[in-house]
Amino acid sequence: MKKWTACTFALVAALALGACSKSNDQAANAPASAAAKKGTVPRPAATADENTWGLYLADQGKVHADDIGMRPYIYVIPAGEGSMAEDRRKNETDSIVHGAGSILIPGALLILGGPDATVTNAFIESLGKEVKPDTLKGVTVLIVGDGAQKDAQAKMLAATGARVRVAAM
Repeated sequence: MKKWTACTFALVAALALGACSKSNDQAANAPASAAAKKGTVPRPAATADENTWGLYLADQGKVHADDIGMRPYIYVIPAGEGSMAEDRRKNETDSIVHGAGSILIPGALLILGGPDATVTNAFIESLGKEVKPDTLKGVTVLIVGDGAQKDAQAKMLAATGARVRVAAM
């Protein structure tokens, strides 16, 4: 049941991103510099609900990965130390390893992030160990978290074949 919730959330966030995306004509007239672009959704509080975080991550996808034409798969990595949060993170990992990993094709976008950059970084490390080599070849993984960890996160996911982008919160 938890996998259905994660899949449903990812679908809703993808639809929200698609409804807000620019047409190709508008995108051609937009500034080419990613640095000139700003997100329209402010960073939510750490205690905000998953929908709020999902909208924030979708907005970061528009800012930092607007060159990717496919709808994104968005995973909100829950913060916290309890068994409920740990179970959710395990379910998210399983969803990527066994579900999304098999349907993501080259050119796809996977957005990962959450309220706690340290927890997100640990999630990325765990994910890098569980995903089979070259499973994410050609897939762009946008990590919304601690920008200082960019090189370490790219190294953690190197074996997966993913192109890693990091957006600092």
